Amino acid sequence: MLKQTDYIKHGNRYSYLVDSGIMSRADLEKAMEIAKEKSKSMDDVIIDSFKVKKQDLGKSLEKYYDTKFVAFDNSYEPPFELYEQKKLDPDFLKKYGWVPLKKEGKNIVVLVNNPFDLGRLDEIRFIFGTTRITPYVALIRDIELFIDLFHNQYKSDQDISSLAEGIDLGGDLADDFIEEGEITENDSEVVRLVNALMVEAWRKNASDIHIEPNVRSRYCLIRLRIDGTCHEFKKLRLALARPIVSRIKIMSQLDIAERRLPQDGKIKVKLSEVSKLLEFRVAVMPTIESQEDVVMRLLASGKPMSLEQLGLTNDNLTNFEKLIHKPYGLILVVGPTGSGKTTTLHSAVSYINTPEKKIWTAEDPVEISQDGLRQVQVNPKIGLSFAAVLRSFLRADPDVIMIGEMRDRETAHIGVEASLTGHVVFSTLHTNTAPETITRLLDMDLDPFNFADSLLGVLGQRLVKTLCVKCKEKYSPAKKELVELGIEYGPGFKEQLQKSFDKEAALYRARGCRHCLGGYKGRIGIHELMPNSGGIKKMIKYKKPTEEIRDQATVEGMLSLKQDGIIKLLKGITDIQQIRAASGAA
Repeated sequence: MLKQTDYIKHGNRYSYLVDSGIMSRADLEKAMEIAKEKSKSMDDVIIDSFKVKKQDLGKSLEKYYDTKFVAFDNSYEPPFELYEQKKLDPDFLKKYGWVPLKKEGKNIVVLVNNPFDLGRLDEIRFIFGTTRITPYVALIRDIELFIDLFHNQYKSDQDISSLAEGIDLGGDLADDFIEEGEITENDSEVVRLVNALMVEAWRKNASDIHIEPNVRSRYCLIRLRIDGTCHEFKKLRLALARPIVSRIKIMSQLDIAERRLPQDGKIKVKLSEVSKLLEFRVAVMPTIESQEDVVMRLLASGKPMSLEQLGLTNDNLTNFEKLIHKPYGLILVVGPTGSGKTTTLHSAVSYINTPEKKIWTAEDPVEISQDGLRQVQVNPKIGLSFAAVLRSFLRADPDVIMIGEMRDRETAHIGVEASLTGHVVFSTLHTNTAPETITRLLDMDLDPFNFADSLLGVLGQRLVKTLCVKCKEKYSPAKKELVELGIEYGPGFKEQLQKSFDKEAALYRARGCRHCLGGYKGRIGIHELMPNSGGIKKMIKYKKPTEEIRDQATVEGMLSLKQDGIIKLLKGITDIQQIRAASGAA
């Protein structure tokens, strides 16, 4: 094995850096001095002190060792089978500087810092009892990060499985129901099991945990909703369902004795495996066979997204910014549950959140916190409804008011009145499209003249899955596909094609890789923005039907949800299946 001085003399391990002019030989000599003085590895010094990019150093290592370089990436799944077989200890792996990366058939890929260390490779072959070992090169610091990542994920998976299997239910009841007192929500194993489920949901970036006991199948199914789609995560014994539900009820401060009625609660918990406070909104629902389902929504606590991150087109972004800068009026964000309305509201409020403005918000629940906002948690159980809070806001010197949702007639009426008396009012509504919002609010007996004068605009939105940037596949669409897209888009499709492509159209489709789920990773919004123009105002005052309002908005330049989605499709952000699923015939 080469010594540090040999790296300079022979120019092997770092020869690419020298040959390509990224570092000079003088730099390498200086790096060797620093490494020796500070007892650091040459790799770390080259990256930290000489600002060499990791991919450049990796390319040098690939050329020298004639093998693949792997940088740390937390999307890798640990090779559970290898960990289970050999009970690999993280301290042992760190001491000898290697880690198994994956198993490909009968071949085992391992990461090492020096693939020329034949003695180390022989030890690894002995541990796994096979000669089929392929060494990839990696930095020592990255190997240690992989060891920690794999160990934590393996431990989490094993904790859930072993806790579920190891809880002693006693007697012949182990696969069926349990009697009160045999195992309770206070047992440490149940506590750890629930904690492990919450941690795993956070690690997988899930929005919801679904706990679903099934008496007929005799198991309790755990599902996670990731990027809007539910995925099966674990199947636990049916007898664990009640203790798990009871534990969640206690954490949510709900009544554990009540099993006949739905209950709602909230959990705030700080777990050692997670770097921040986790917040869950909990819904407990009684189901058949005297069981209870639980849905735990992981609240997206943290800073609001910027308007640019919402996925608005340039025209929609410009027009929306103009609306939220108005001195007074009503701005509505509409869409079904889970379409990102609250996120959009907070982004809009954050955009105008300055020390000169007094901003009150009424939310249920408060999911995102912002400095400068005075936020109120609605609690209907004690009479603190949206309408009651809104009335109080009007006596609290507001400039801007954000109402989580216009759920009822009273809230809608007060919101319109507030927007007519010198305040900007933001709110959400559960409607399918922007034009439908007008009809829905008029059905709440709003005065059409007051409503027409107060409304600034309506933003309809949906969330669609985005294609994984690491594996999406480029292809040339057939003429038939473009014709179908043109029919769905409507007039103006040719102009959009010309804007998107110079010569030939090229689209992308999902493939799937280890970084994503089925070729998709993350979500983006599709929108339709309907500013309240003079033509729309006239239609509101005369209570025109939704179809006529939509026609007027389209004439004035509003893009529908589907049209906005097709524009994102042409940009390679998503595909037509996602657009059709989200927008339907809209």
